[in-house]
Amino acid sequence: MKWHDTNGDEKAAESDGDEATIPQNFFSSVYTVESDNDFDTLPSKMDVQVDRTTFTITEDDISKKLIQLKIDKSPGPDLIHPRVLYETRDVIIRPLFLIFRKSLKFGTLPTD
Repeated sequence: MKWHDTNGDEKAAESDGDEATIPQNFFSSVYTVESDNDFDTLPSKMDVQVDRTTFTITEDDISKKLIQLKIDKSPGPDLIHPRVLYETRDVIIRPLFLIFRKSLKFGTLPTD
């Protein structure tokens, strides 16, 4: 294996060990090590103010989202398959609307 050093001189690997370390030395010289402690801090929950009075959800909004579900996808974190939500959309629109409305009113999510 041949390579050029930092001065531009062509060099050849003299052993198998050299052939292994040449790419390692090159890649380690290209990448930089960043500090693990140099992150922007996010505002705490107390600093974030959300105006829930201007945000509204209608039954029609929920219906449109349920119709747009991709029924060939896997279930989400709730383990409910999208096809079940899609097929039962006419029945679950009203309960979902009530849950969303109550969540917005009190600013909390249901535990279930």
